[in-house]
Amino acid sequence: MKYCTHCGLPETYSGIHLDDQGVCNFCHFYESHRNVLENEEELERQFSSRLEAAKARAKETGSKYDCLVGLSGGKDSTYIIYQLKHKYNMRILAFTYDNGFATDYGRKNVITALENLDVDHISFSMSPSELQKYNRMCVKMFRNFCMLCFHFTHYYSHLIASEKKIPLIVNGRTKGQVLQSADHEKLIEPFERSMNFADFEYQMFGDKVEKTAKSGRMDYLKDAEIESLSYFMYHPYNAEEIMDFLETHINWKRPEKGMPHADCWAHAMAEKYHLDSHGYPIMTGELAVMVRRGELSITEAAKIRNADTKRYQNPDSETQKRFEDAVGL
Repeated sequence: MKYCTHCGLPETYSGIHLDDQGVCNFCHFYESHRNVLENEEELERQFSSRLEAAKARAKETGSKYDCLVGLSGGKDSTYIIYQLKHKYNMRILAFTYDNGFATDYGRKNVITALENLDVDHISFSMSPSELQKYNRMCVKMFRNFCMLCFHFTHYYSHLIASEKKIPLIVNGRTKGQVLQSADHEKLIEPFERSMNFADFEYQMFGDKVEKTAKSGRMDYLKDAEIESLSYFMYHPYNAEEIMDFLETHINWKRPEKGMPHADCWAHAMAEKYHLDSHGYPIMTGELAVMVRRGELSITEAAKIRNADTKRYQNPDSETQKRFEDAVGL
């Protein structure tokens, strides 16, 4: 197995190309754009500018809200809502999509957040039979059900924003998540921002979105013009500092040790399917971005990757049975 000599990505990583020196295309892209991606002062300026533009658009249209933000009960979404309200004076509508895999831990933290943040909130859930049908289809066809959660979360957030004339959606994607497969500027923040649902989905599904949009097989809300911003593309990200902040300011509860993705009980199955399909864990691309940014060494990233591989190769039988029952396998 060959690995990128700069970031440690395996040669089996989707979309990777190694040059004669063993350096991947993603590293070349990052290095050629490092001055933009690591200029924190300019990124903050851009972010603030887009928020002010959203406030102006909301005022023009008479919207009650400046932005829509997803709330799962996890640290990132809760922290973003706090900062948008208290630092940037945004009028926020919080939105929760029930994907069927929420945990008691996540639900309790949603309640805690809403009690302390004092923002309006709406939640949405599909009928159990519809949700089961779509999850089963995605597992059978793609060995992936995270894509379904991503799709419906952002479909309904764009739909709600359009109906309520909300000009901006702020999400919690990190630099690692945005840049993990970036070797071009198209619809990659901060170079290009998505201004509609199809643009946003392109960032995850690429050219497949353009093909399905042209075919008319999927509703991409073509008349809904809503800008999306990934908060942590424009701000530093430190998970421990975020959890400390939330514990201090709103009595938010951090997950117990050894509980990654504590707001989703099915995460172990998502990792299992990803390992079976790709041969590496979900965090692999994000870890490589952290290496490029000097936040991890190649050795440290490999250690985390190997630990995740070991952890998720064989989820416990109770979780597997619960998941299979939930999606009707």
